Amino acid sequence: MPHSPFRLPLVDLCADDAEIARYAALLDSLGIGLLVFNADGSLQLRNPQASGWLGDAETRWEDENGTVLSTDQRLEWQVLRTRQAIRQRTIGISQEASAATRYNASAFPVLAEDGSLRCVLLTLSELAQQPTRRGDALQRAAQDSITGIYSQADILQLLDDEGRRATRYGTPFSLALIGIDHFPELCRAHGAQAGERALAEIGRLFGEGLRDADMVGCFRADKFLLILPNVRVNDATIGLERLRELVETRPASTDDQPLTISGGVCEFTGEDSAALIEHVRSLLATAREAGGNRLCVNLDFF
Repeated sequence: MPHSPFRLPLVDLCADDAEIARYAALLDSLGIGLLVFNADGSLQLRNPQASGWLGDAETRWEDENGTVLSTDQRLEWQVLRTRQAIRQRTIGISQEASAATRYNASAFPVLAEDGSLRCVLLTLSELAQQPTRRGDALQRAAQDSITGIYSQADILQLLDDEGRRATRYGTPFSLALIGIDHFPELCRAHGAQAGERALAEIGRLFGEGLRDADMVGCFRADKFLLILPNVRVNDATIGLERLRELVETRPASTDDQPLTISGGVCEFTGEDSAALIEHVRSLLATAREAGGNRLCVNLDFF
């Protein structure tokens, strides 16, 4: 029976136990904790990162204001009741009399093939670690001063890291190269500052619309390289298409310029980073030649 692939948070998530285990290992390699709860609320598993943070003692969970959460107020129970994902909530977790450590937490349902709820995944990342890099980039500084996202050097290093992880754990990932349509014309007509504002706006929208585990970096003057871990190309394209629509329909103030984006999207199949980038670069060029404001996936338009 074929596996159901992981999907971006904007669509339902389906996965079997083997996929969840690979996802747990992948998140552990990224320094992100994962807890998996059964449909009855009991804990099924947690990855080593989560075990290291939570230990074996009983824990107390708090909301962002420090108010202690009862069991049925915790994120996993809210998802079990509503089947709706909860994203990027600040919570505190403490043991006995110790001070609470604050985490960025997300929880989302996993469905069985018949549509019933199989389990709930809850991810944890320490707030103090949010600005740091993954993999070999963890010790380097530099988010781009205009967009607030990874520099080109960092995103290329992260792509190499992701290729190694995908090869080791057998997990999929997708890559996208997204460009602002008619960017040179925008800068010529309205000045370099208008171009900088456009880059910052697109970077902000990407930050709001992508998952915590996704990575976005600058690539050349008007492009963004997106690494989407543990998601196959068709499902990645669904989420990216919604981002394209978000950019196209974003509310604009009187001095904002209309913006659209185009992109090339592909899935890692064992090739090196240079070949992957060349593939998405070619797909982006095809999307722009077709008129822009669209995604090109393996020469099919979306």
